[in-house]
Amino acid sequence: MKITFSTVCSKDGTRIGYQSIGKGPGIIIIHGALTSSNEYIELANALADSFEVHLPDRRGRGMSEPQGDDYCMNKECEDICAVQRDTGAAYLFGHSYGGLIALETARGDHSFSKIALYEPGVSMSADWRWMDAYEQALNKRHYRAAFTHFVLGMERTPLSKMPRWLSATILRIMIRGKHWKQIKKLLPQNLREHKEVRYLESANFHRYQSIKTKIQLMVGEKSPEFVQQMNAVLKITIPNSEMLVLPHLEHMAPENENAPLIIAHHFKEFLIN
Repeated sequence: MKITFSTVCSKDGTRIGYQSIGKGPGIIIIHGALTSSNEYIELANALADSFEVHLPDRRGRGMSEPQGDDYCMNKECEDICAVQRDTGAAYLFGHSYGGLIALETARGDHSFSKIALYEPGVSMSADWRWMDAYEQALNKRHYRAAFTHFVLGMERTPLSKMPRWLSATILRIMIRGKHWKQIKKLLPQNLREHKEVRYLESANFHRYQSIKTKIQLMVGEKSPEFVQQMNAVLKITIPNSEMLVLPHLEHMAPENENAPLIIAHHFKEFLIN
């Protein structure tokens, strides 16, 4: 299918670029941290037979302008609202940090009739000690060390249970070439974004009780227990929500070459029913 490219100005004047594919009711996909819209093309293709799918590059990457010195979660929400006004999309999908943006958007904007979230990046009681070490390494341009601090600090993979030197070696072997160049370029943005996650943790997740939109929460069976518990708490907190635990999947499932077809199948069922 043909992909079209568009731009829209957010509330503060920042230009947000997005790509669109398919025909039908509109969906906006919000990507996670350390990624861009390109990592969700396979998910978009799987939805494009029934929907027009819009994939914005969040500010700080790809087709969009930089995050800016006054970056905050409200800016991200304003960007999504700008894309929504430009496209008329009625549905929203968010993965990880993109899922947190979707939740925060839903608190203040009622343009979306249904929202699906795959393991939204909501934090309830995280250990943020890794962030200082990450920032220090970043300032010294020790990019591999910064990335290792992040991966181990998030505690989402078995690497967090290994000695740091071994985890660093494995990450260097597994992530290299074009993939590493993309991650390296996004490490500063990743720090700003996770500072927002930390700030919102202190603001308390009970604020999501005010969301009236119908919400689908998806979580991978192979994801850590604390991720599944967080989604279970969100299901209890958000009045009009449902939760699916998807067998054999882990945190990166919606991205290319993982399990986007499975995610698309469940998302379609949620939208159609």
